[in-house]
Amino acid sequence: MSAPALTFLAPPSTGYDPDDDGSTDDRPITAPTHPASRGGQPASALRMTRGAREAATGMKVTDADVQRCLDAPDDVSPDPDTPARTRFRRGTLVVLAGADGMVLRVSRRGR
Repeated sequence: MSAPALTFLAPPSTGYDPDDDGSTDDRPITAPTHPASRGGQPASALRMTRGAREAATGMKVTDADVQRCLDAPDDVSPDPDTPARTRFRRGTLVVLAGADGMVLRVSRRGR
């Protein structure tokens, strides 16, 4: 069985134009102009796999709960099976995230 072909898309434009010297604009050159660049956080909801989103919905875990677990966890450790992934725990909520920040799994565990 062969692997499917991968297609890489260019990231969204940040609005930065290296040819623009800033003389016609009052904003500093470093001012964020793209909605996704505000505060370093994406403008949309958390990036989650379909399975993680379905699991969270089934357990009635909101995006805010998952974000709180990622922002202020009680415990952080590498995943024992895949060290490139990180396991975050806050209370009974456990979130597994990839190196790129994608939420891969959401579950509830006993303390």
